[in-house]
Formats: sequence, C-alpha cells, structure tokens
Amino acid sequence: MANRKGFTLIELLVVIAIIALLLAIVMPALTIAKQQGQAIVCLAHIRQVTYGWYLYADENDGKVVGSNTTLNPLDNFSFRSSGADTSYSWACRPQTEIGGDKGSGSTVEEEQYGIKRGLLWPYMESIDVYHCPGDKRFLKAPSISGYGGVGGYRSYSVVGGMNGEEWTYYTRLTKISGLKSPGDNYVMIEEADGRGYNMNSWILDPDAGGGSGWVDPVAIWHNERSNLGFADGHAEKHRWVDEGTIEAAREGKTGASVSLGDKDIEYMRRFYPYEQLR
Repeated sequence: MANRKGFTLIELLVVIAIIALLLAIVMPALTIAKQQGQAIVCLAHIRQVTYGWYLYADENDGKVVGSNTTLNPLDNFSFRSSGADTSYSWACRPQTEIGGDKGSGSTVEEEQYGIKRGLLWPYMESIDVYHCPGDKRFLKAPSISGYGGVGGYRSYSVVGGMNGEEWTYYTRLTKISGLKSPGDNYVMIEEADGRGYNMNSWILDPDAGGGSGWVDPVAIWHNERSNLGFADGHAEKHRWVDEGTIEAAREGKTGASVSLGDKDIEYMRRFYPYEQLR
C-alpha cells in the first residue's frame, strides 16, 4: 500500500492561524456593510413616514398632525399650551387589540396596535416602515428601570415644536405654513427612548441662552449617525461629532447635558422647528 501523508500539527496550526487572521480582517468589513445596509433601509422608512406626515398636512388645510402619543388619536393632550389647539396623535401609545391602554410593560404586538391607530397609518404601506432594522430595543427589556415589557419597536419620533410638547421654551407650530425653511427644518428623528416605547414628542431647548441640552436621546444605530426626516418630505443621514452626544445616545439617556457651542446641539437648535421663543 502507498504511504498516505497527512498534515502535521504545525501545518494545522498555521492553517488555523491564517483562517483566524482572515476572519479578523473580514468581520469588521461585514459589520460595516451590514450597518450601511440597515441605514439605507432605515432612510427609506423614515422618508416614507415623513412623507406621510407631509401628506397629512397637505390634505388637512395645512394642519400639522400632533406629535404626542396618546391612547386615542383624537385626545387633547397638550403640554404647557394655551389649550386652544387639539393635538391629534400621529401614532398612539401601546394598547390592546381592542384599544385598552398598556403604556409601559407592552409587547411588540401591542406597540404595533397603537401605531396603527395613529392618524398617519392610512399613508403607510406596512408596519415595518415605522421601524429601523438597526433598532434592537424590542429584543430586550427597557434600559430604564421601572418599565416592564420589551424595549421600543417604533424607531421614529416627531419633534415637539411641530404640534407637540411646548414645555417652557417655545410655542409650537400647528400649521405647516409657519415653517420658514421646510427643507432645513427636521420634523422626524430616530429616538432611543429607554422606557419601552418612544413616549410623546422629541424635544430640546432651542434657546441657546436658556438651557443646557436636549431632553430626549437620539439614536446612533448607523455607526454614530442618525437619519432625519425634514418638513418638505425628504430624509437624509446626519453624523454626530461630539462625544457627549454619542455617549448619551449609547446609554439612552434622557435629559442629556451638552455644552453650549457643541456642534451637535447647535445644529439641532438651529433647525428645530417652532413658532416663537417664549
């Protein structure tokens, strides 16, 4: 019989080392490619939701759909408002199939029931457009203690300056005609609320002399970038540059404090839509 020669131990170790080296080189590239693919899908989703937001105003005499998240889409749910305007909900809070309130402690299905009761649902093709594929909060418990169920499924929020929460900083816009530069004013943002779902609207203090930052966290599911939807219906990717912004986003912090002059907060203040400062 002819002698059969196999690999020596050293040769096997060399082959394994080469495979490990190749994996170390390829895996980061695959991760980046996956993130880029998710970002492209997310951009298409937030563009569709933003365009639905625009169509609602176009078909309702310029009325801006309410950016708070109530149980009933026609509830009056105002924050420090004059009370003269009813804030109709673009998406509702989590609830049962028959409309019972769930709020925190909800399942993905109950979050989706609330989304479908919102006033923008007729403009959407599927429930998937409300979700960024990079948003994995729904696979685990909320990051903020005291809230049960799973993390958020809806990845996008409307800013408070567009018929949402006013707080003490500004009065909100209720008509799209009040926007001075719709192509520059963002109205839809990726938010990483850690309370189980993105509650109400996304707000910050647009007065550079009156506060230290934004109330709600942003999401950085795309390699330290987020997608924004603008009032004219288009969407684009925005890159965060300040470490304070990135750290707060990673941890899902609310009430994130940033320094005056930071590029991120100055950009968000400059293009945050509202009627006027208080």
